[in-house]
Amino acid sequence: MWMLNRVCFAISLVIFAVIARAETDGDQSSAWQWGGYLTQGWSISDRNNFFGRSSNSNGSFSFRELGFNANYQWTNQVSVSGQALSRWAGEVDDADTNIDYLFADWAAIQDSRMQAGIRVGRIKNTIGFYNETRDVAFTRPSALLPQSIYQDRIRELLLSSDGVGAYLHSELGPGDLQFNVQFGRPQVGRDSELALLGRDWDGQFINEEMFLSRILYEHNGGQFRFGFTWVDASSDFDGRGSDPFSTGLVDLNLIGISVQLNNENISLTAELVQETVERKDFGGIFTQPKNVVEAFYVQADLRLNYKWTLFARYDEVIADKNDKDGSRFNSLTGLPAHQRFAKDWTIGVGYKPTPNLLLRGEVHHVDGTAWLSSLDNPNPVSLKQDWNLFLFQASYRF
Repeated sequence: MWMLNRVCFAISLVIFAVIARAETDGDQSSAWQWGGYLTQGWSISDRNNFFGRSSNSNGSFSFRELGFNANYQWTNQVSVSGQALSRWAGEVDDADTNIDYLFADWAAIQDSRMQAGIRVGRIKNTIGFYNETRDVAFTRPSALLPQSIYQDRIRELLLSSDGVGAYLHSELGPGDLQFNVQFGRPQVGRDSELALLGRDWDGQFINEEMFLSRILYEHNGGQFRFGFTWVDASSDFDGRGSDPFSTGLVDLNLIGISVQLNNENISLTAELVQETVERKDFGGIFTQPKNVVEAFYVQADLRLNYKWTLFARYDEVIADKNDKDGSRFNSLTGLPAHQRFAKDWTIGVGYKPTPNLLLRGEVHHVDGTAWLSSLDNPNPVSLKQDWNLFLFQASYRF
């Protein structure tokens, strides 16, 4: 990570020089802006647990998001933005307060047709349509994002990274082009170990690196949107204690395509992701050291009026494209085959009685358990392949 640290330090010096020059020139354009949100959820399922012990008769209230964000416009070109977030999601998130993002933004180019700049700090990862704003209920299309792509069990890995990023927004005739590129250190921990290495080992990830880029094109004011995402990440794992290995390496490569059609009353959205995960030098402890994840969803949103919305979605993930039904995984590990896939049919409704209050309810029928967290479901043998989930969320922004 020495190169990343030097790059961040150099860019920080540039930003500091710009700030000092603007201060010297008497720029008085500084301004504060702040806001926040609170979301409370309730979930109940007939089998399996999601966001806490949802399978009991009373359901689970173990989902809450509380965020406070602020932006300081230091000069015409330099701003600082940040958000503190407390998130409770069953056993996956424990409601500790964390820095969701915190970065300095130098808008090097600003005119009527182009904006370009550099960001340094903790930056939200630009993955697909929704990853940057996934924690804000008003910006996501449903109470629960499609778990095939925006999995909550590996949210920490996808959410943000500490490093440097560059962005470009340019008007191209009837369309707008946005380009983002980032290099940094992703957030990894227990959730990432469970998802990538199958269990919470005594050791820990070290020397994490992530490079990602996204191109987003919007035509005719957003009537048609197309996005392409590429992520290349790697991390060493330092084995400790009773771990049966001293070190290992995990490589992750993700390619995603996002498409959306919009008109006044309806939106059609589809996203497709292929993710390759390879585990190297772990001493042969993994029966499947490499797997290729295939995931996609299609969704239709209907806006009945300015208060009521309806949506329907089909969402599917296959943990290994060479073992789609999980039978090979079952024969090698003895664990349920349905842990390697999930097919989710969802319908939902949203109601916004005021501009600052949003209520949502949705029903999921799921075949498979691939995106369920082992923290909420510690005994994989007790998982049931076919299950139903009801979610209700209330969110207020200020």
